[in-house]
Amino acid sequence: MEMTNGEYRRTGIVKDSRSIFLYNEGLLNPNSTLFLARKEQDILGTISVIGRHENNIPCATLFREELDALRLEQRKVVELGTLSVKHQSDSDNLVFMLYLKIMIYTIFVEKVDDIFIQVKANVASFYVRNFLFKKVGKNKLHPDYSNLEASLLRVDVKSIREKIYEQKCYGSRGWLRILNELGLLKQYRVISHQCRQCSRFTPDKRDAEVYQYLCNL
Repeated sequence: MEMTNGEYRRTGIVKDSRSIFLYNEGLLNPNSTLFLARKEQDILGTISVIGRHENNIPCATLFREELDALRLEQRKVVELGTLSVKHQSDSDNLVFMLYLKIMIYTIFVEKVDDIFIQVKANVASFYVRNFLFKKVGKNKLHPDYSNLEASLLRVDVKSIREKIYEQKCYGSRGWLRILNELGLLKQYRVISHQCRQCSRFTPDKRDAEVYQYLCNL
């Protein structure tokens, strides 16, 4: 995606190259979803929920050993990626709102068991502080992103869900009660409605081949 590539180049995540796209093979997975933040017709940001395909998610390339140790075979696992926000005065707030909505979507709509994300090590504390993430393993240098130091983060949604269900004051509808207490119930209902109304686009094989070709120019 051109905007994602441009923003990643601006921040030094990827180096200047001839390609005008940043290719993410996970987005060709029919179980993946790309979300866009819009203001009228202007796209301000992107973020994706990448489903597991052939037992893999993108972070397995760098953190295979750490993922294998978690024994995730029977769990519904997704990775968040392709975060890109246009550089502007309120871009930090837009990043927060994108992640807030995507967390509501993955936990309450998709009902996943685990959420993973790869981030630059120096910003990992933002995700740990605000979005339930915990660090997995040690930092590693990411060869695909200018050898930046990367951290793998995880939300063990299944464990959190089970702990909530154990509380008599919450029970099986504990998620909704907690959302209401946090003032997020309206957000949840809007996102749920939007998801029901949207049709999912799945590229055919030829579309995928063209996408791969353009991204490797």
